[in-house]
Amino acid sequence: MIDFWTFVLRALILAAAYALAIGLSGYMVRYFVLPPGVKSSWPPMDGREMPAGGWPRFDPSVVIGKCENIITLTFVLTGNYAGLALIFAAKSLVRTEAIKQNPGFFLGGTLVNLVWGLAVGLGARGLLMLT
Repeated sequence: MIDFWTFVLRALILAAAYALAIGLSGYMVRYFVLPPGVKSSWPPMDGREMPAGGWPRFDPSVVIGKCENIITLTFVLTGNYAGLALIFAAKSLVRTEAIKQNPGFFLGGTLVNLVWGLAVGLGARGLLMLT
């Protein structure tokens, strides 16, 4: 049986892992994928016309990236590494046109997210094994 403080410590490790993976992934993607000095902004300020219904509340790429983080971290923490292929399959189905237009950005962002999620997840698994 697990004692109370061990349970609390494990819960804190899991909460910190999700906060770290989700909170810092955007910085990691911008650092490794965007050219130096380029700032991303939402809504886009690159001269695109506003859609009839207005811009979405959040940048769809950011939302997709955060979902990738949650899925990646969950798969790593549960030891379901084969499930990580789901991320690439879903991304290539949903964002086919965007990937064709800018493969470095979309595939690079996905790979950075995957590596970041793996690093955080494996670190959290290691800490959980010590408790």
